[in-house]
Amino acid sequence: MKLSWIIVIPGFLLCTLVQAQKKFEAGLWLAPVTSQVSGDGLGGWDKFGVSGGAWVRTRLNERWNITGGLQYTPKGSRTEQDTITFQTFGYYLNYIEMPITAGYTLKQWEFQLGATAGVLLNQEIRTNSVNVDVNPPFRSYEIGGVAGVMYSISEKLGVGVRFSSSILPVRPAPNFTNRFSYYERGNYNQVVHFLLQYRF
Repeated sequence: MKLSWIIVIPGFLLCTLVQAQKKFEAGLWLAPVTSQVSGDGLGGWDKFGVSGGAWVRTRLNERWNITGGLQYTPKGSRTEQDTITFQTFGYYLNYIEMPITAGYTLKQWEFQLGATAGVLLNQEIRTNSVNVDVNPPFRSYEIGGVAGVMYSISEKLGVGVRFSSSILPVRPAPNFTNRFSYYERGNYNQVVHFLLQYRF
């Protein structure tokens, strides 16, 4: 799979839709994030970072809209420092991704559901702040689903929360797994965004 198509195809479809509607909004968003990697054996939402990007929205009618964006998102997981051995361990993954959602507006609330495609920029495993080999490596792309809710504080500002999860494994399972179990086929990124949105 060519990585460029993961971003180009959704972007082309969104731009086509925007041009067809001739009515759109645009803005920026910034979000503290917390993440984990399902199936890595670490557990917990202990990996934190900051995501940011830009978005464009076309309104289909008074209630429904389509929103697409381009954003940088840090993902991964880590353990807290052990109080006895002082050991630390973590997966550090950075992505550029394009979420596309359908939104339904109800007064000041907007409920969102959609999909996201991402390209992996870099990957690291750090143990006690030392980089070690990532084996097996994470895939160079990610396909996932997103769901969220936004609240409009004013005409320009909004806040919200969004959950995203890989649909396809982002890494093959490092160990022998039950081939009939969906979550044992590999690792899956899961991220919660706490969004601050600005509309131009």
